[in-house]
Parts: sequence; C-alpha cells; structure tokens
Amino acid sequence: MGYPGRSRSLVWAVYLVLAWSSAQAEHGYIDYLYINSGEGSASGGHSAIQFEREVFHFQHVEPGLLRIFRDDFSAFKFNYSYLENRTIEGHRIEVADQVFQNLRDAFNHRFLIQNQQFTRLKALQDDLALLKALKQLSLTTPDPGTVSTVELKALGYFLSDYQAGQRWMGSENESPQHNTSAAQLKQAVIATYGDIFLAQKHQQIWTQLQALKPAAVSKPIELTEQQYVDYPPGFSQRYQNGLLNLAALEALERELVPRQETLLTSTQTRLKLDDKAISKLAEFRQTLCQDLIKLMRSERGDWGYPLLVGMARLHALDQSIQTGYLVVLDRCLPSDTTTKGQEIAPESLEDAISQAESLLDKARQGLHKSAGLDERSYNEIELAGSRWLKIQAIPHSNDSILLPALSNTPAVSAKANLVSLAITPDQLDSHIQALSQQLDAYAGQLRMLYDYQLLSRNCVTEIFRVINTNLKQQVVTDKAGKPAAAAQIRQTSEQWLGGYIEDQALNIIPFVAFDAVANAYRVDASYRLSTYREQQIETQYRYQPDILVDLSESNTLSSTIYHRHGEDSAFLFFTQDAVWPRPLLGSVNLAVAAGQTLYGIIALPWDAGKNLRMSLKGMLVSVPELFFFNIRKGSFPQLLPGVQKE
Repeated sequence: MGYPGRSRSLVWAVYLVLAWSSAQAEHGYIDYLYINSGEGSASGGHSAIQFEREVFHFQHVEPGLLRIFRDDFSAFKFNYSYLENRTIEGHRIEVADQVFQNLRDAFNHRFLIQNQQFTRLKALQDDLALLKALKQLSLTTPDPGTVSTVELKALGYFLSDYQAGQRWMGSENESPQHNTSAAQLKQAVIATYGDIFLAQKHQQIWTQLQALKPAAVSKPIELTEQQYVDYPPGFSQRYQNGLLNLAALEALERELVPRQETLLTSTQTRLKLDDKAISKLAEFRQTLCQDLIKLMRSERGDWGYPLLVGMARLHALDQSIQTGYLVVLDRCLPSDTTTKGQEIAPESLEDAISQAESLLDKARQGLHKSAGLDERSYNEIELAGSRWLKIQAIPHSNDSILLPALSNTPAVSAKANLVSLAITPDQLDSHIQALSQQLDAYAGQLRMLYDYQLLSRNCVTEIFRVINTNLKQQVVTDKAGKPAAAAQIRQTSEQWLGGYIEDQALNIIPFVAFDAVANAYRVDASYRLSTYREQQIETQYRYQPDILVDLSESNTLSSTIYHRHGEDSAFLFFTQDAVWPRPLLGSVNLAVAAGQTLYGIIALPWDAGKNLRMSLKGMLVSVPELFFFNIRKGSFPQLLPGVQKE
C-alpha cells in the first residue's frame, strides 16, 4: 500500500517541473544592441539586433545605399569591441518562441532578398563591361588602355596567362613538365568515355562559346523588399564559365603541371605524415579522381572550376604521398583595393604563428579519425596548412606585418585573353545601349528602395521597419481586405514585445532608440560589453597600483596598450575615462589635431593629402569633447581574432 500524501506531492513536483520546462521551451530572447560612437564611419553610434549567434545590422554603402549585413556574433563583437574599441550595450528582450522565429525569419528574408538584388546589380555591371571590351576587340584599332583580358578563378594554379587554342603564354609554360596525376586522370576519362571524347568535348565547348549572345533586355521587374527574383546567369558569367571550361579541358589534355609557387609545403615536423595519414590521403585521392571523371559528364555550366581545383589537388595529394610531408594549394588572395590582408604589429607575430599552429593541428585531426576523409575536412586541412606556411615565411622585422587574406575556396586566378564572338559591332552597340538603360533603371529602383538618409532612414530606423512590417503581416485583415489599422499593429507589438516603437521621430538616433527599447519592450536584462582597452586596463590593475595604471594609460605617449597607427587621427589624451576633465583634455587634443594640419599642408606634395584629411577628422572628433561628449576611443586594427584574452 502506498502513501497517498507522498504520491500527491510527487505528482505536483513532476507537474511543476514539466510546466517550468514547457515555459522555458516557449520563450526565447532577442538582443537589441547599441554600439557607442567611434572615430570611424559611425560617429553617432550604431545599432543591431541579435538572434542567438546571428547579428543583423544596416550600414551605409556606396553609392548612398543602406544595406543589411548578417554576422556571427563573435566576429561582430571582435570588430566593434576589439578592433574599433567601442562598447556594446544590450537589452535582452523576452519573446515567445514563435515571435523569435517570425522576426528572425523576417531579417533573414530581407538579407537574402537584398543580397540577390545587389548580386543582380553586379551582374549587369559585369555584362556591360564585357560588352564594351568585346566592342573594342572587334575594332581594327582599339582604344589605348582597353581591357582585353578577364580574370578566371583557379586557372592561376596552372597558368599566369591564357589564350584559348593557342600556345601557352608565359615563360614558365613554354615547355610544360609532364604531370603524372593529370596523365592518369586523362587516361581514366578516355577509358570511361572513349578515345574521341575529349576532342568532341573541346569542339562542343568552343562552339558553345562562339555562339554566346547577350539575352534580350527583358521587361523591368518592379523590385520590392519582400519578393525574391531568381535571375538566370548573366552574359558575363556564361562567357567566363565557357572560357574557363575550355581552359580547364586544355590543361587536362596537355597534362599541365601546377605552377610551383602555388604549391606550399615544408619539411618541418608539423607537416610530417605518418602511415595512417598517408593512407587517408590516398583514399581521398581515389574518391576525388572518381568524382572528376563523373564531372566530365556534368550538365552544370561552371564545371571547369572544380576540374581545375581537382587536378591541382590530385597533384598536391600525390606529392604529399610521395614525400611524406603535407603539400597544399596556396589559398591566399592578392592584396588589392578590394581584398586587404590583416596588418599586425611585429610583437604579435608569435601569437599569429601560435594561432596558425593550433588551427593546423586541429584540422589535421581529420587524418586520424576512423571516418573517411571528405572534401570539407580536406578543405580545412588545405586552408589551415596554407595559413601556417604563409605566416612561417614572414620574416621578423620592426615594421607592421601584413598577413594575406585567405579564400574560402581555392581561388588563384589567371588572366585570359578575351575571345571574340560572332556578334557584329553594330549588334554590340545595340546591346550596350539597351543594357546601359536597363542598368540605370535597375540602379534607380535600388536607390528608391534602399536610399540612405541620415535623418530619416539609417541603421536604427531599418531595424524597427523590419519589425513593424512583420507585425503588419501578422495582423489579420478584415474580409474587405483593408490594411491593418495602426491600433491593431500596436496591440500586436505589445503582445509580442511588450510595447511598440515607431521607426521615425527621435528614434532615428541610436542611443535614443536604445533608451526607447528599455522603456517600451519587455526587457529581461541589460548589459554592457567592455572594450579591448578596458579589459587590458583591468588586467593591469591586478599587478600595479591603480594610480600608476591610470596615469600611464591616460595618454598615447606613455600608454603600454595603445600604439599610434595611421588609421586614427593624432591625439594625446583618452577622454572616455574622464568626464569632468574632458573639455580641458579635449582642447589639448584639438590643438594636437591643428598641429597635424600644419604638417599635412607641408606633406601635401608626397602624401596625397592623407595627413591633412586625418587632421581635419581629428578636429571634428575633438570638438565634441569640449562639450563633455566623447567620440574618439583609439582603435586596435592590428589585433588578431582569437589571440586576445577576455
């Protein structure tokens, strides 16, 4: 016989646990973030919204448009709290799970649609540039400086320059070495598809390339923030795919060896391969070879890229197996105006090497797991190996060090001469005129949709516009199909978030909107994430008297944390630490900036006005300090992700 009272107690305990679990499962949290002002592009602060690890925020991009970005929170925090040294404050808003999902989907939807729209803009620009280049190619005497080449991704592993159907260009390819890996693949393809397969495929690709024509300009589609349009590949993309397919097939036919400088290796112990690792690589090589044979029958339009990457990897794998040391493809991108490497201080080189070693060791664990090596795991090994070998090759010096940017996929490119098409100059002129009009109309639609306005449409207003637009979509309209009334939208917002916030009026100001969220929404908690400099000062407090730390870190001359660099304007005192003395310290900073102006005028002939521009920026961010407001924090662009201690 049981104990009734105890049974009832147990039942109630179980019920309460289940009820608590259910309540926890039905609720989630959205974080509204405010990033305080900085010397860079956001002198008035910045706003963002966070869903677990995803952060969405809007930024001003050229030419005067407002674009949504989606970042991982770790990368977002590193960029603002560490590199830019700006505090991040947050309000954690409690919402139902369905609300959480609805709003996250709304921001993701906006992100995907806008990305597709900007991708279309780039495609139209590329199409127009290619048509103009082909027009020049068709002329007997092209204009001087005419672009007559195109960059083809991954072709650079085999060639520096390429001209379809003609002798290889470039001294390193005049007498190409025999490539055993490519020869074996070529024989396997012939054995699978027949002796004349490659010749027929070559002729087919050439015929398709010659027959390419720009698509007729279609009727303009009205762009919206809500509608996704699946555009077909543009003319430029189809042209580049055809040319790259041709180049990849010719590289296979001629059994070309990858260029030596695109293969990275070392005899250091860290790259030594044991028998198990070599066996894993051999198995992966066999799988890769079979995949490349199947690829030759692929219907995809861009099969030339994976063929080139696969052939280069086959050679690297064979070298790894034969030498017993890991050989990988170079994954570094050349530094230019669009791709910048990571600049670090000389004293951070050892940290960079240590970080690269850790990433390589972690990636190499895939060579000793019981499961087979797949393409994703090999890609991580290749990427980590390329990073480590490049850092190892950097000499120690007293100057800043530039770590090259890495590509997520193998991307060493080569210049390929344009191939003229069966289109007359008059036809090209007609296409150019029609496409120019289409491009202007499309760019105009984007400006109408995403025009940036500091006082009416900025990083703050767009967050609330996305939220409120989603609210409108959730409100059930009446049978007459009338739009949702403002009162209904407000009521739904109060149910979802605890309150309602307009995307206008004073809410366009980041710190005002942050206060509005605290007063209107259902805020469960608020927090502040400290900056890199603040964390380093706190660390120094543990080992030194507070007064000594405060004195040494109050200015740029004696600071052990901050080091002067070219990204910040000249200043002397850090004013975010001292409120009441701020006007006095700010006047000194203003004088320092004025001094840089004099130097900027003198240096104008040889620095293209850089110091003069920096001095003007320095004065602009020093003036608010006279009125107890701080903008400048001092930035740390040379920090490495993952190296700093929190």
